Amino acid sequence: MGKLDTVRAAMKPRPPYCCGTLPVTPERCVLFYSTGLDDHAGKINLLSATSEELDHFTRSCRAQAPTTNEDFRSMPVQLNATEIATTFNAEHYRLTDVIQNELLEGGNDKRPLQLLAQDLKVYDTGCHERSLTPVPATDDDTARQPGLLDACLHEYRLLKRSEDSRMFSLSLSEFCEVSGISFEDACQFESSESHAREDTTTQKGFATILVVFPTYAEGGALLLRQRHHEWNIDFAELFASTADVSVAFVAFYDDVRCGISTVTSGHRMILTYRLQFPTGNDIPLATLDQNGAYDVNSLKTGITELLLDPNILPGGGYLAFGIHNQYTTTSRSVVSVGSHLKGRDAVIARALSALSIPWSVRILYRNVGWTEFSFLTDHIIDLSSHGEVHDLMGTLGNPEIVYFVRERGEPDRKRVKLDEDVVGKDATDIMLVSTRPSAWSMHTQYVAGGGEVMMGNLYGDVCIIAERPLIANEEEGSDSEKVESTT
Repeated sequence: MGKLDTVRAAMKPRPPYCCGTLPVTPERCVLFYSTGLDDHAGKINLLSATSEELDHFTRSCRAQAPTTNEDFRSMPVQLNATEIATTFNAEHYRLTDVIQNELLEGGNDKRPLQLLAQDLKVYDTGCHERSLTPVPATDDDTARQPGLLDACLHEYRLLKRSEDSRMFSLSLSEFCEVSGISFEDACQFESSESHAREDTTTQKGFATILVVFPTYAEGGALLLRQRHHEWNIDFAELFASTADVSVAFVAFYDDVRCGISTVTSGHRMILTYRLQFPTGNDIPLATLDQNGAYDVNSLKTGITELLLDPNILPGGGYLAFGIHNQYTTTSRSVVSVGSHLKGRDAVIARALSALSIPWSVRILYRNVGWTEFSFLTDHIIDLSSHGEVHDLMGTLGNPEIVYFVRERGEPDRKRVKLDEDVVGKDATDIMLVSTRPSAWSMHTQYVAGGGEVMMGNLYGDVCIIAERPLIANEEEGSDSEKVESTT
């Protein structure tokens, strides 16, 4: 074998399955199950259950199975998804992420995945399963496996999409040969794909996931076969490979046949999931009660009428909307909060953006004590560890001073206090639109030095600050036309 052949041999296709272990805690392995007696349910912890409890559970479930098959005692006990509920949550443990990284390749490793619980099977002493089929029909004919075909052909489409920029390309027939799927089936699937998407009964799953709980069992190994290749997965070896209390998992494609060897002692508990690429119709969307919904259109109309009023901030300025929710920020700046507003805050932001009104999330501070004035800033201020402050404006970095006004432009007597000796006469008018205080506020104290030492206080409220443009005078056109053109 040449050097190139050695490298190529090392890059041979991975097996059509992946397996491993997942550390779990007892509270995440509780199983509730139907007892078949009226509406009664049973409960068992699959991590701490004793042999006697597992025997009782198995007998109870087997008694519900109406069958006269001679091989009944060698068949596993099966409870369908509608007959069980478990605190084990595969998505909580991000099991799909692990499987996606290991089992899927190319563009498929970026597609969202969905897990659907199928059943729980219990193999007690003497039980085995020669052909544990993950889907109702799993012939070698891949036409019976549309989910698996979809996974393969999705990768082919991605290859063709960027074909011009690649060093090599494959025809569909060559791709099918490399992937081990039937070219005829692929052509048939491609031609009927649009109809299959409309058919909600089409099987979308392409793989099966088995989650095995660490109950005591001898035997009960998993046997996998794909064409002429076979693999044997011993769950006892998987459990022994980790020091943590864990469940074992195995994921494999639909063209892989599987079976369980005979359990010679104990109980083998296997929870089965189907793995599929979800579509928009898989999970119905919640319908929001309009009585409790925020009306963006009404808010847009109200803001427009407010801005068309020539008496509202005729010299330009700001409209302040108090924040209604708490947010977190990784720095002292609050500007980034504007990208993930929620609830009523998000509705206000959408309305302003729809009207092309510039806005941002800023902090409206009021200085109280030593001298009184208000200002806007983009970041949280903390002067608690600062020494004596003699030049407050310099310490604050000469912030933007604002002057509170009311609806008709008259000073807001409750908030208008402004020490012009400290901040000067240049201040931008600002009007509070919200009647409630901001839900996100802050306070810092500092020592104010001067003729006499006293405490100063800064009270901040995080707000959505919208810019109100300057209204044009009569010579430039009517006030209404000017505002309408800017909004």
